[in-house]
Amino acid sequence: MAKRSNTCSGRVVLGWAGATLMASTSVGLGLSSAANAAEMVRIGLATKTWFPTVIAQTAEDQGYFKDEGIEAELTVYQSGAEAVTAMVAGAADIIGSSSSVTASSRAKGVDAKLIGLLGSGNYGWQLMVLPDSPITEAKQVEGENVGITSAGSLSDMLARWTMSDQSITFESIPLGGGGLLPNLISENVTAAVVYSPLSYDVLAKGDARAVLDYGTAMPEHLNSGWATTGSFIEENPELVQKATNALYRGVAYLQDNKDAAIKIIADLNNISPEVAEMEWKNVFLKLSRTGEMNADLAATAMELAKLTGIENMPQAEEIWTDAFTPAVIAPAK
Repeated sequence: MAKRSNTCSGRVVLGWAGATLMASTSVGLGLSSAANAAEMVRIGLATKTWFPTVIAQTAEDQGYFKDEGIEAELTVYQSGAEAVTAMVAGAADIIGSSSSVTASSRAKGVDAKLIGLLGSGNYGWQLMVLPDSPITEAKQVEGENVGITSAGSLSDMLARWTMSDQSITFESIPLGGGGLLPNLISENVTAAVVYSPLSYDVLAKGDARAVLDYGTAMPEHLNSGWATTGSFIEENPELVQKATNALYRGVAYLQDNKDAAIKIIADLNNISPEVAEMEWKNVFLKLSRTGEMNADLAATAMELAKLTGIENMPQAEEIWTDAFTPAVIAPAK
């Protein structure tokens, strides 16, 4: 039986990007016994609230990994960078990642590749202001302070894209994920780049309103998916394919079973069913069921990633492989 754990022992110090992985800060979901004879795949998840976590946990709970003859160990980290660090350390085999994080990893010498598409847009991400703000469109944040989670993050890239697209400038203020809404409400910033499902929770409560929806405003691109290393692909191609199959069956289940999906999303994210339904409709229904990617999506993603100022930007063809897609998906249970 899967067990849930709040702590893991151990500390791994890495040279890559000067990062230190504190395994004691990660939260394990659906951990499976290492004593089982089946092959084990360790899946790293960037945050609890990002949709790959819901997908992986659903695949585990529905028995899709076991259907493939493998066991899955799911671990939630605190950021995409920490998930990459875990992969470099050998603590994670496959991670939920974005194209910009994958590109940044490769620029730092990590042989990371996306093996399956999840989203071709920044679904649920919103540029938000207070309800009584005079700002009604993105270009009006010219010269203002705009909250982001951290420098080099996806929210930073979206802020940079906003300035480029709207031909404006503003000051991006790193506040951490938990600091976006409090600082917006206290008017320490005029606007904030807010992620999903927090954006939908804020909208439902009337605490803020959106002046830009990044999911519809930006061009389609290879936004997010599952990633691993070239060496893991070379050494474990069958395991990668089996894990990929199970994960995309998780996507199919969530898309095909509305009521169950809303409950899963609400329970895992500790949000109301109303907000969970918004997340399901606006995010989960738009995700890829097969993971299929193409060169055009990758090229557009790299053009967007250039806004983050990544040095030694990899070529678009280096960040993805279609060796494992489209995944074979059995009918959802």
